[in-house]
Amino acid sequence: MKIEIKSRWTGIVLFEVEAGSLKIALELGVKQDADLSGAYLKDADLRGADLIGADLSGAYLRSAELSGAVIKGADISNAERNIET
Repeated sequence: MKIEIKSRWTGIVLFEVEAGSLKIALELGVKQDADLSGAYLKDADLRGADLIGADLSGAYLRSAELSGAVIKGADISNAERNIET
């Protein structure tokens, strides 16, 4: 299925890909060095995701599930979060 990761502020598509889940789409975006700053990821199930080096600065991560996710080197500065871990 086509998955679009959109900006929390403008609604424009930051990254688009055919993937089986938002988690896989986000991992592919990170691997392709997509600028995901400001991404709208509310309620995203990102358990176990490989987000090493991701730019998620300013992202909307309220209620995102990040348990087991690898975020080493990821930029989550200024992200709005109430993360379930």
